[in-house]
Amino acid sequence: MTQGAAAAATKQPRAQHGGPERAGGDPVSLYGTGRREGCIAAAGVAAFALVAHLLAAAQAGGRDLRAASAALADGAPSALAGVLMYRCLRAHGRSRYAAFLGGAGYALAPWLQAIAALPREQWAAALAPLALEVAHRCHRPDQRRTFLPWAPLLLAAPFVVGPAWLPLLTAGVALVHLAIAARAGDLGERLGLVRRFATAVAMATAVAVAAWCIDAAGPWLAATGTLRPAAVLAAHRTTTAGTDLPALLRLAGPVLLMFAALGVLRRQRHAKLRIWLPVAALGVVPTLLKAGGVLPGHGRWLDLAVVGWWLPLLAVTVLGAAGLDDFLDQPQRRRNALPWLWSSAALGGPLLPLVASAPDREWPLVAAVLLLALLLPFWRRIGILRFKNTLTTAALLTLLVPALQVLPVVGSNTRAVAAAAVATAAGAAPAGEVDLAATPPANVWRRQYWALASRPLWHYSAFALAGAVAAAGALSAARRNSKAKNTPSKAKAAITKKAKPSARS
Repeated sequence: MTQGAAAAATKQPRAQHGGPERAGGDPVSLYGTGRREGCIAAAGVAAFALVAHLLAAAQAGGRDLRAASAALADGAPSALAGVLMYRCLRAHGRSRYAAFLGGAGYALAPWLQAIAALPREQWAAALAPLALEVAHRCHRPDQRRTFLPWAPLLLAAPFVVGPAWLPLLTAGVALVHLAIAARAGDLGERLGLVRRFATAVAMATAVAVAAWCIDAAGPWLAATGTLRPAAVLAAHRTTTAGTDLPALLRLAGPVLLMFAALGVLRRQRHAKLRIWLPVAALGVVPTLLKAGGVLPGHGRWLDLAVVGWWLPLLAVTVLGAAGLDDFLDQPQRRRNALPWLWSSAALGGPLLPLVASAPDREWPLVAAVLLLALLLPFWRRIGILRFKNTLTTAALLTLLVPALQVLPVVGSNTRAVAAAAVATAAGAAPAGEVDLAATPPANVWRRQYWALASRPLWHYSAFALAGAVAAAGALSAARRNSKAKNTPSKAKAAITKKAKPSARS
């Protein structure tokens, strides 16, 4: 074998994985290396979420421009949630490919669509990855200087929606991340980190309290009904007949669950199970307390039982993206994981309709479990790059179908509750004669503008202080980075003079 043939044979496996070594670059942006590819992938997640809402609106019979605009407005929280979760997974060290599928799975998770009757919680779930991202980036010393000045604003971002439970859960998870980051280094470094993190948390608390007191999003994020955990988990049915195993599996969707199960079977290295499994279990506690009669079954405590399921969704999303990355990094490690996954899916998948309250609605769940379990072992035969493209298509389809089951049911329930509320306010008008556009949006905008403008300036002091500190810290970090990167001209001349002629540039 010649030297050129040996070099080509050596580079072939790396090119097969779709890396930047391939001549001419890769046309698929998920496998690129630049910021442009990352922006395209994030835009793809948002576009996929909006397309799902448009298809759901068309499925429900709304094919005009007004229905399309309403569907885009309803899909805005999902699109934002997918983009920010993509960024959060990238901050956790996930590849662009795994972050894309993880962000899409989070954006179209049935739980996130089912809580549309609680707009505050839905928007808080969309903004929650911002706080988790900045808390995780503070783990790394090379990113800590850049993101720590913005920590107060990003940690307080979920609180902008006003009084809700999910911002409190997000703050708890973010504080755990910051506490873990503060344990690194020697005693002096730990004390310095604790002092800076405490300052950031104090400023974030001030911004969060100011956001809750001002409640700028109040008129647009009013709850349209009361939700129960069983109704959220079984939102794909027209009638709620209790919670069953398929409803629990639909919480995060079959795609993320299969990837998370693959990572658990392979004992994945990218995410710590001892952290995320307790987080998932903690989210079920409010529902168990409500079922046991410890928590009241009405009002804000009922919302806590519904919102608590966000913690299992978050844990499954992180573990699913980590499990997919672990498999794509070393597919041949722990080969017995794929046979175990396939056998479990083949035996348990067809049994899911037998334990379901609505068996005719569970075929997408069974098909997704069997399809993904059957597709994973074929990575060697079709090549890793074709396997990624095939897996992307299969994953997006298996994400889209359950969402199309949930969205029309949630939309019809929300419209019915809103029509009843308008009818009650108008003097019990007939439901068929209610005009949902009776109150022009311009009046709401005008009233909210004057309500915010009439507040004293000190109400906005927390936002102004946090923004000024963040801007000053970011500017200082940027100056330090530029000084560290710029080599003095005299040093450059000395290096060039001492270098060999062949090494000079």
